[in-house]
Amino acid sequence: MDRSTLALIISLIALGLSLGRYLFDLFRLWRPKSSKAKIHLGLLAGRTNCFITRSGYLLFLVSLRVYNDSDHLLETQPVTIDNSSFKAKIGRRWHTAELYQVPQANIFPSLLRNSLPTTIAPGERQDFYEVFALDQIIPGTEIKIQLSCQTHMGKTIRHRFRLKHQTDKRPVFDLLFGIL
Repeated sequence: MDRSTLALIISLIALGLSLGRYLFDLFRLWRPKSSKAKIHLGLLAGRTNCFITRSGYLLFLVSLRVYNDSDHLLETQPVTIDNSSFKAKIGRRWHTAELYQVPQANIFPSLLRNSLPTTIAPGERQDFYEVFALDQIIPGTEIKIQLSCQTHMGKTIRHRFRLKHQTDKRPVFDLLFGIL
């Protein structure tokens, strides 16, 4: 093979690669942009995220922040969160935890159960607090949890976190809101 044939082959390969890149860029431009809002969950810093034991129950004190990051998209829209669920991993299985039912829970408007459904505008964030109960005992001081929120469009957002055990003899809601 002489030099001119080799140069022609290399030129054709380079032309094919550049055309492929051009077509890929065109495809990305014509593909419709997602107008769905992007929701992120995150635990707030501090000692409020923990679990304690009370009368045979594991009580999970969770303080979380919900972000609507859709301000980075071309078409922004608010997101309404309709439902939430909470699971804890004990051993190899995920167990669904229920809301901790007490009469004084109704006086706290920042509890997630009292706030749903809630709408979060694009670029905004909102803080929630909740107490979940699970009728299990675990062999350890750390547990994995999974928090799921469902939007009004049916999309489910799931995030997993780790919580550590904390000992405190005060009532649960005093502990949760006294630390905030």
